Amino acid sequence: MERRGRVFTPEQMKTIQTRVEKLKDTEEMALLVFLLLKTKLKMSDLLSWFNKDPVKRQNYLKEHADWLADYGSVPVLFPKTHQAYLNQWKRLCSHLFGIHQATFEMLKRSLGKNKKYY
Repeated sequence: MERRGRVFTPEQMKTIQTRVEKLKDTEEMALLVFLLLKTKLKMSDLLSWFNKDPVKRQNYLKEHADWLADYGSVPVLFPKTHQAYLNQWKRLCSHLFGIHQATFEMLKRSLGKNKKYY
């Protein structure tokens, strides 16, 4: 199946945003997706310098320190690999929406295409 260009519907994006807002303080996957949606960072950035450098992380989120709640000074936010998070994301999207082979890039594309809804 062609994955390039696939996006979530506005309703699906609303569901995703609602879930991650509620769960970001307790679930690392929700925090990861929340940061993907709220920042201009790519997944590679979130799992590299943003993940491992609390000082750079705090500087980047100066006016949004509350996004990380108690995790602001944690040495490593996301201990798993990109592949582990991707597999978890695919399972979640399959369970919630029946979408198979979902990607994190679909989130960014969906934000761009459905900007009027957010």
